[in-house]
Amino acid sequence: MSLALILLFLLGSIGLGLPIAFALAAVSIVVLAVGNVDLLVVAQRLYGGVNSFPLLAVPLFILAGQIMGRSGISGVLVDFAGALVGAMRGGLAAVNIVTSMFFAGMSGTSMSDTAAVGGVLIPRMVDRGYSRAFTGAVTASSSTIGIIIPPSVPMVILGAFMQVSTGALFAAGLLAGLLLGFGLIAAAWLVSLRQGYPVEAPFDGRRCVTAFFRAAPALAMPGIILGGILGGVFTPTEASAIAVVYGILLAALWYRSLTLGQLYQAFAESAVLTGAVMLVTATAHVLGFTFTYENLGTLLIEPLTRFALTPFTLLLVLSAVMILAGTFLDGIAMMFIVVPLFMPAAAALGVDPLQFGMVVILCWGIGQQTPPVGAALFITAVLAKVDVLALTRANLPFIGVMVLVLALTILFPETFVLSVPRLFGL
Repeated sequence: MSLALILLFLLGSIGLGLPIAFALAAVSIVVLAVGNVDLLVVAQRLYGGVNSFPLLAVPLFILAGQIMGRSGISGVLVDFAGALVGAMRGGLAAVNIVTSMFFAGMSGTSMSDTAAVGGVLIPRMVDRGYSRAFTGAVTASSSTIGIIIPPSVPMVILGAFMQVSTGALFAAGLLAGLLLGFGLIAAAWLVSLRQGYPVEAPFDGRRCVTAFFRAAPALAMPGIILGGILGGVFTPTEASAIAVVYGILLAALWYRSLTLGQLYQAFAESAVLTGAVMLVTATAHVLGFTFTYENLGTLLIEPLTRFALTPFTLLLVLSAVMILAGTFLDGIAMMFIVVPLFMPAAAALGVDPLQFGMVVILCWGIGQQTPPVGAALFITAVLAKVDVLALTRANLPFIGVMVLVLALTILFPETFVLSVPRLFGL
């Protein structure tokens, strides 16, 4: 069966409202049945797709993010971020982004970031005179940092799928995540200058020190996770378990902000999110096997080789395809549909797997910001009570920053992707 027909069938199923996991499974079953393949392989691949020790980190990082978000620790991080950057023009916008950078080191998902940080800062920004569209744009764009600064649930899934070290992917995302955060702050500052958004309060060293010591136990969490992984003390999966235990102890005993009811809600929500993620992951592995069986990766490479592609041009094509696909596909589905098609070509051209992985993750983040299927965009639109199109227009400068970071990742991988992993021997 041709690639075009398979993709048409898949996109048509999703367009008709079939859940993504069921669409992936249905396409795979039809293609394999037409090819007279024993369908027992579907059950085997479903099981094999999630029978992975690294994937155990997914539910645990999701749970850690839920605990940190529901316990109100985001408010402590907001106070510290306000003490650091509140003196800038448009200070609350910068506080929003810096808080997301802090929270990214704890949650591993952009959705947790959006809910926790947006719930605290969106009302404050609106009350201080920021437009709802700009407020929503800052919140949506900064939440993308949650999947780039480690730990990152998408990196765990991608690492398991590509059979690349999750710890190495975490290290590769550190510099890109920081660069994205600082770029978003610069964009927010320029917009705030033009719009005349307020300064919060003059910088106060004493207030900054006080806020730091109050936030220090929470800020230690990403240090423990990354330090332990990069130092070889524990694996990313073990780090996710430590993050859960540390988060519960911190919220319940130190800040005393976590009730049994909130803990139950965190477990329940994490179970639902984990079920959705793992079902898509399992069915996507079946689709990956289908692509391999049909030899679609090779079929894609053959026309591309006529254009004498270099690693640079291949990554540009990959980015264009993923950003376009991200406008109408969920990030996990997009990754599992597009990545298997380009991986053989990337390997043949000698593209470093860490650079390939970071391009995929950055395109995933951009896809969260673009309608009609931008997850972060729609959640933020509800929180900020603003029209999605108005939010998208206000978000264009921030999407531009993301594209710039993507371009730097493609052009200068030695500096922006590989330097940190090599520093730690990963």
